[in-house]
Amino acid sequence: MMKTTRRLVGLTLVGALGLGGCAGHSTPATRETRGTEEHSEARGQPAPGDEQAERDAFARRAIERLRASGETRDIQYDASGFLLRLGAKDGNSGDTVFLSNFFDEYLASPPEHRDEVFTQLTRVRAPPALPKTFAEARPKLMPVVRGRTFFEQLRLVVKSGPGTPVPIPWKPLSGFLGVGLAFDGPDTLQYLGPDELARWGVSFEQALDAALGNLRQRSTEKLVQLAPGTCESPWEDNYASSRLLLEEVVRGCKVQGAPVVLAPHRDLLLITGSEDEDGLRRVASRALQAVMAPRALDGRAMRLSPEGWVTFMPERLSNAWADFRKLELFTRARDYDEQTQQLEKHFQERGEDIFVASFTPYQDERGRSISYAVWLKGVDALLPKAEVIFFMDPALGEEAPPVGIARWDEVAKAAGKLLAPVNGLYPERYRVQGFPDAEQLARWQNDPGDLFDEDGP
Repeated sequence: MMKTTRRLVGLTLVGALGLGGCAGHSTPATRETRGTEEHSEARGQPAPGDEQAERDAFARRAIERLRASGETRDIQYDASGFLLRLGAKDGNSGDTVFLSNFFDEYLASPPEHRDEVFTQLTRVRAPPALPKTFAEARPKLMPVVRGRTFFEQLRLVVKSGPGTPVPIPWKPLSGFLGVGLAFDGPDTLQYLGPDELARWGVSFEQALDAALGNLRQRSTEKLVQLAPGTCESPWEDNYASSRLLLEEVVRGCKVQGAPVVLAPHRDLLLITGSEDEDGLRRVASRALQAVMAPRALDGRAMRLSPEGWVTFMPERLSNAWADFRKLELFTRARDYDEQTQQLEKHFQERGEDIFVASFTPYQDERGRSISYAVWLKGVDALLPKAEVIFFMDPALGEEAPPVGIARWDEVAKAAGKLLAPVNGLYPERYRVQGFPDAEQLARWQNDPGDLFDEDGP
């Protein structure tokens, strides 16, 4: 069913509108190697079959390097999750090595440096033991800012399911980011779970306060000025993005209007002013490159308000708006793509036939953009919150056009009970509870071109 519906969707929309999308993906892990990633352009995307072959070859080489480094445990390769499972040893539970970030770094590295990626990978399997007391651990605690998707989807990775507690304590930041805790080792960065905090006898907030103090001590360097009123971070220590938690660092850049930040990469924090159009264009251009690099974070911007960080977008007439729009769409598509892969694997393992609909960004020849998703008649599905919904009836055949096209707000208002929000999922999704009737569809017989206005959706 799933392969058939995806093929139907692709044939019809590509044939009718030339629609296409872009979204990379990576899988979160609870341990990471330290190291500085280059901010490089993304590679051209290979065909799906070629990419899978590349991934499989990378996994085989990773296993060879783990064996050469002395790993004696059983190693199982999960191709669908793109991870290695290492068996238990000496009474400890097994480990999981997620390969996506390493693979992206491998592809982004010059050939002469690619072997270093496998050296880093072998360090993840055996991190040093965490200190037994909070007093011992305190000097090495650090706050980590990551995309909210990272934290939310860990429950799917560990197979605990939507709506259950995540294995890493964290708190949200401006809706699309989150703040967690890590122990900063010499070669690895270990995220802290509730068990470690309980063993040390401290709360998340107490540990975070200590971590912020450590970060503050490491943040004495001045910001790099890109232009008057526009700055970037000088740190390449895996915590540049975390500096947005330090208001004194952000205000070290004298800006026009309210401070605006972008944290497109863990080693890059960009700062400018809400009323500085040149500055906004400059940071957006820089961010568009950084979000394509391995271990990228989020392309959306935040503005510092009296209530804290809030989501920010330039005015529609601003020359910076188009780039901020691209950053927003790219990040949302990437987040949904990561979620789609995890949900499909989750439902497959549970034997549930549920179609996880894609969130697809599209830009026309005039540079106008939308995001869309497809609602299929008669198919049990989870729908992303896209700006436009295409209604399709598989019974009409693969070449049939959509039976209706509408904006999300219109659909949510008119279809009401046909969409049920799924609790505990981020980005948000809705379980379809049927299909619009003929009267509703008759109101949504739009020309696809009508979905755009002169300035965008």
